[in-house]
Amino acid sequence: MITEFDACLDSQGDWKSLHRQLPALFAADTGAALRRHIEVRGLHDPLSGHVTADRVRIDGDNYRESLIAHGINARQRAVLLSLQDSVDYSDERCRIYASEAVSPLARRLQEYVPGFSGSEYLPTDEDRREHPEVEHQDVLALSFSDASHDAYISCDVLEHIPDLDGALREAARILKPGGAFIGTVPFAAGQYDTVVKARLTQDGIEYLQEPEYHGNPTRPQEGSLVFQIPGWDLLDRMRDAGFASARIRLCLSRRHGVFGTHTAFLSGFIATKS
Repeated sequence: MITEFDACLDSQGDWKSLHRQLPALFAADTGAALRRHIEVRGLHDPLSGHVTADRVRIDGDNYRESLIAHGINARQRAVLLSLQDSVDYSDERCRIYASEAVSPLARRLQEYVPGFSGSEYLPTDEDRREHPEVEHQDVLALSFSDASHDAYISCDVLEHIPDLDGALREAARILKPGGAFIGTVPFAAGQYDTVVKARLTQDGIEYLQEPEYHGNPTRPQEGSLVFQIPGWDLLDRMRDAGFASARIRLCLSRRHGVFGTHTAFLSGFIATKS
């Protein structure tokens, strides 16, 4: 059984090739075996080190979301591993932005990363009154200067943006040359084209499929509408937006408690500013 794996893929062709070469990575039973190991041995948190098994919470079989230590789930630990590989976040001069501020991930980054800042989308006065301590940012019109950040973290946010290409251009704008755009997004790995579920028009929202909502910590009763589920064209769109490289990163780590349910690995993205 594979217990550690890390690879960056440039295209859907790479994905298909990997499937042929290492079919065990796509086995649905790997996660259950790795779970048993975590339940005995615990895991290694990328920020703070070893977490004993009694401090790891597993709330279900969706290991991407339910395998939690210090409030951080598996996909967020995968993002932290990508962040470690991309920047020296212990350097106070290193500026890192995340499009979240009230999540456990944002709170831990605030604790461990001197140059971190996070925000939420709070478009109305009522939103801002309810969260007076939280900075408002629109990822389509960030208030930051050009080339001002070393890394930008986006965890399951891009699917909720009505103008995906605009959000990618804005991410590239605020990053320094060589800066990293890191994160996760629900990913349609079986196809090239992004699945468009809704779009914003002059007349309002047009639903192309049954409306789908995901959790929103600032509006828990409403959630956030899903506008699209990106496919492999996400990488080309990132390159068109100004990134020199864009890849899908696959991560499997028994040590860090990063693995999936339907596949052994979890997927994320990493793009580097030109």
